[in-house]
Amino acid sequence: MIKRIYESLASLSLGLWLMGGVMVLLAAGSFGGEAAASLNEMPLFAWLGAAPVSVSWWLWGTLGLLALLVVNTLFCSVEAIRLRYGKAGLVALLAPQLMHAGFLLIVLAHLLSAKGGAKQAMQLFEGSDLSFPGGGSVVVEAIEVESDHRGMPLDYRARMRVVEQGRSTPVTVRPNEPLFHGGLGIYLKYAEPAPVPAAFVEIHREPGAGWALAGALLFTVGNGMLLAVRRERRPA
Repeated sequence: MIKRIYESLASLSLGLWLMGGVMVLLAAGSFGGEAAASLNEMPLFAWLGAAPVSVSWWLWGTLGLLALLVVNTLFCSVEAIRLRYGKAGLVALLAPQLMHAGFLLIVLAHLLSAKGGAKQAMQLFEGSDLSFPGGGSVVVEAIEVESDHRGMPLDYRARMRVVEQGRSTPVTVRPNEPLFHGGLGIYLKYAEPAPVPAAFVEIHREPGAGWALAGALLFTVGNGMLLAVRRERRPA
């Protein structure tokens, strides 16, 4: 019986069914309306603790399927190494495992952000002083908006100064150039020049960001190695 359970958990077919189930549940959750939309405003686990099961059922189901998918990925890797060790080249053996490892790191990254992440939106003005929990602060020195002849905004930016341990560092924050400091990210979403210059920002804490980047890199490297192996095997 244990062998049968192991073979089922290590099955590629199970992995495909689990991925299909995750997509179905996520699609169902997209029709959750305003109650489900509040998920975008708080960390995942905080939302799950506050939302009733009638609203969050699809996400609980998704987490359950993802947990099984993680187990399936680990068992598939173990089984692949056991069956192919000594029969395939090192690159062919490692490539899928790197992709699996990348997927697992991405899942870990999302779990870390779901537990310790935070997001807050606020409006800042010239002279605003934003303090960091670990010490230091950011002072908004200028908010600049460039407009065309019709008054339509072309570009906007906030010139800030990071003050920490007696040092002062000038930075410019734009929509695609956030400020990262002390584990926090300050993202400029919009700015307006009147009646007084104001910047609308979002402050994010994403403790899993580094793990997500590492996972994405591993997955990309593994995928590239796998494509190279298959190209070599293709007949001329």
